Amino acid sequence: MQTKDYIIEKLPLTLRNNVKDDRTLIGLPYPYTVPCAEGMFDEIYYWDTYFTNKALFALGQVEQAENNVKDILYLIDRFGFMPNGNRTYYTMQSQPPYAALMVNDVFNASGSLSFLKEAFVKLKKEYGFWMTRRLAPNGLNFYGCERSDQDCVNMYNGCVAQRIGKEVGRDAKEAGRHYFAECESGWDFSPRFDGRCIDYNPVDLNSNLYLYEKLFAKYETLLGEGDGSEWEARAQSRAKAVNRFMWDSVEGVYKDYNYVTRNVSNVVSAASFQPYFVGLANAEQKGGLVKLLNLLECDWGIFATQPADKKYQWAFPNIWAPCQYVAVEGLRCGGFEKDAERIAKKYVALLDKNFAKYGKLFEKYNGITGDTDAASEYDTPEMLGWTAGVYLNFLKGLK
Repeated sequence: MQTKDYIIEKLPLTLRNNVKDDRTLIGLPYPYTVPCAEGMFDEIYYWDTYFTNKALFALGQVEQAENNVKDILYLIDRFGFMPNGNRTYYTMQSQPPYAALMVNDVFNASGSLSFLKEAFVKLKKEYGFWMTRRLAPNGLNFYGCERSDQDCVNMYNGCVAQRIGKEVGRDAKEAGRHYFAECESGWDFSPRFDGRCIDYNPVDLNSNLYLYEKLFAKYETLLGEGDGSEWEARAQSRAKAVNRFMWDSVEGVYKDYNYVTRNVSNVVSAASFQPYFVGLANAEQKGGLVKLLNLLECDWGIFATQPADKKYQWAFPNIWAPCQYVAVEGLRCGGFEKDAERIAKKYVALLDKNFAKYGKLFEKYNGITGDTDAASEYDTPEMLGWTAGVYLNFLKGLK
């Protein structure tokens, strides 16, 4: 059996249909896709779904991709933002905003203006969450925490202590707030934010919100609700701020920006491809793609970050599916087509190699060994989800 055949056979096993709330599970109106056929991650997850849907589109399963997006829009309408996932214990935090990108994928596939009109209302509600509850003084956005003090203490003394260890003398309540914010980033945990996630304007978050504003300008015009000029002005203002604060002119790459200390991060990560992915970077920043390839490319794809001084799972030497996708599309948007194809081929080869050995796909891989011995904060689970989605998207593009 080939990797693609395995995905086609197993993907239906990741479908769930739970319309009613049941204990911690939040019911959803449409069937939805979860990352794993069994075991861990038996819920719909926010940013995972954007990449998982790539598998569904590649296989022509547009209706199910649309179902996933409608469920996310339902959750946005119900909670005022998209929770981490459809569990009650996830309703205090979000994840990287991809709903507008998912809506755009469905609209491009279906052309349904009625779908777009309904979705646009809910997307603006989600945008309002980021602009009212996650807005820094410099006009850019951050990942945050709305948990109780005790939750934050428990988080630091429990999850953080077990997964990456505690810092000597650090206040548990204060630390827990930052690590909950890091969970909202989707990169839990990573050296990107130096344990102080709330203090940072993440480059990927602000890039995606730029794309929201660009898409909203387009949607407003398409739907006859305005000329899109206000949204376009917001997008240009954000692009100016991202280029002002997040472009490291010394190293020649985009980085996360600490708006408290007013310094860019010391860490170069795969998130630095995001401004290229959304079309925010201008011609002067194109050279940053060459720098990123020099810093992060390996035999099997793109490392999550440069080498770190301690073990994190969202860091060197790990390879994650969403990082590969954003890097490849960012390279394409920047005109680096041959480099994009090379990275895509590496990731396809990585999955084929490991599938031949284990007969499974996994959440993440080791970019040095090209195997499943990834630096991990928990056992590396078998996974379809975004791993399968990015694989099939690349495979289709390479043909």
